[in-house]
This record gives sequence, C-alpha cells and structure tokens, in this order.
Amino acid sequence: MKNIIACKIAAKSINYYWVIFMLSIITSIFSNSAHAGKKDQTFPRQVNLSGNIFHFSMPEDFSKDMPAADMVENLDINDLNKFNDPQYGNLIRRWWDIKEPGWFGKKLGSVMMDISVQRTAENKAKLFHAKPYNIEDRMDFMLMLDDVFHQRYDELNKTLEAEPGRTKAYHSGFVSMSGRKILSLQNEHVSNNQKWLKQAIAGPKSTIIVNYATLINPNIYIMASFTYSPNYSISSRQLLEVADLKMKAVEQSFDIQYAKNNSVENIVGSYWLTITNDEVMDAHRDVVQNLLYGPDAEKILLRQEKDLKEFKLKDEAEMRETLKNDPL
Repeated sequence: MKNIIACKIAAKSINYYWVIFMLSIITSIFSNSAHAGKKDQTFPRQVNLSGNIFHFSMPEDFSKDMPAADMVENLDINDLNKFNDPQYGNLIRRWWDIKEPGWFGKKLGSVMMDISVQRTAENKAKLFHAKPYNIEDRMDFMLMLDDVFHQRYDELNKTLEAEPGRTKAYHSGFVSMSGRKILSLQNEHVSNNQKWLKQAIAGPKSTIIVNYATLINPNIYIMASFTYSPNYSISSRQLLEVADLKMKAVEQSFDIQYAKNNSVENIVGSYWLTITNDEVMDAHRDVVQNLLYGPDAEKILLRQEKDLKEFKLKDEAEMRETLKNDPL
C-alpha cells in the first residue's frame, strides 16, 4: 500500500514538473517570438562630418561571427590630405545573418554594410573628358562612380577566373542604348528628399554589391555599400528577397543635415530631384553614341533602323500571305 501511495506521489510530482517544464518552453517561445519581432527594429545613429550630420538607422541583431570596430562618430573632412590614408573615411562596417522567416527557416547568407566618406576620385578613365571630376555636375558624378568601380576591380578581375557565362568576376554596367533611347545602368534612390545614385555590381559566387552614393560637399562624397553573399546552394534572388526587406529600412533612413552655406544641399535636395539619370545621359547623346558605337555611330544607328524597318515590313508581308492562304 505504501508503495502504491509512493508511486502516486511520484507520478504527481512527475506530472507537476512536466507541466512546469512545458510552461517554461511555451513562455520561452513567446518570449523569443517577441524578441524576434524586435530584430528588425532600427536604431538611429549619426556621424558629424565637419558640421554635416549624416543620420541613419539600422537593426542591431548583428552577426556574432563577425566582430566589428566601433563606429566613427566625428570625422574631419576639411583636410583632404588625410584621405591619402585609404582607411581614413571608413565610418562603420556591420554584418547581418539572413535566414528564411520562421523558427526553422533556412540560412540564406549574409549582408555586409560598409559606409564611408571619400575624396573625389582621380579621372583615370577619361571616358567623356580628361578634366578632374566636378562631382557637383551629375554627369561627372556618374562618370566618377563608374571610374571608381574600374579602379577597384579591374586589377582584381585580372587575377580571378570568371564563372561560366560571364566575362569577368566583377561586373557593373554604365550605359546602354535601345534603338535611340539611352538607358543609364546606374539607378536612383531618394531618401528624405535627397537624391542618391545607386550602382549594382555582380560579383563571384552570386555575390551582389549595391552602392548608394551622394555628395557631402564639392570635394567629398559618401557611399553606403551593401554586399549580399548567399550561402552555398542558395541563389542571390533567394537571399535578396528576404534581405532586401531588412536593408530597405536602413536605405530609407539616410538623411544628411548639411552645414550652413554648403552649396551641395540644393543640388542633392532640389535640382537632382528634378532630373533622371537617363535625361542626364541624353544631354550628352553624341558622346554616349560614340562611346557605344564608335566614330560612325550615326551611320550604324541609321543602318539598324533601316534593317529593323525592313524586317518589320517583311514580317507583315509574310503574315498577310499566311492569312490569305489560310484564312481563319
């Protein structure tokens, strides 16, 4: 009898502790769920660039595998000689691990954000002209960003083997034409009524780099770079579909409070908002056409238009003949 009573007491104790155990798990799940809901909350940051205050916000669920240095909160941008040090101007670098939604979501890869301020680059490409870049001019700023890409990656591309179907390990386009229509391959981004230029770079192993750049003053620009690195067997599209939602909050938070009498405030926050990259390119049509087609650009375009017209006429004639012989 005593043994039976002892067993019943033990069973009740087991049930009691089992209930407590299950309740603790459920509490933990809801607690973690609430915490997970806060992961994409962004927290404001600001950097003083000689009186120009750059504001942005970011989530703070950083990757634990990538320790990061403290953010630079104050930087002198008046002494351009300080930028002779290639590390000078680096403000912050952070990583995030990206996974599918849900508790058992697949790990997709990572995103690295790198924000820096940089001195106007030297005109090495001499694509439209040989003069130093005037970054207050939208066309020159676009040219400089393309030049910076080549200065950073051309030598690297010589040492890396391109993946199947590609000519270079790192690739970024600048301009193309569809018939007579000129298309800038740099996109645009507006945040807090300020225009940024957006540049995409395709890297090896499905890596995608997206740069956002705008002016700080006539000699200095700021670039926020996001590197999307998919895990093995994960496509860049899979990663971007999830990661872009997280990074969009960061991109939309960019805001520059310019110093008094800074001439670029009206450029970035007013004039640049009224004109598109395509329109800027179209204002330099002759140079663009010669760049893409050579000195005989107009002849080539006229021949293309003639060939296209003849093809359409032939196609229409064949269609009429088909309908004539085989009416519906």
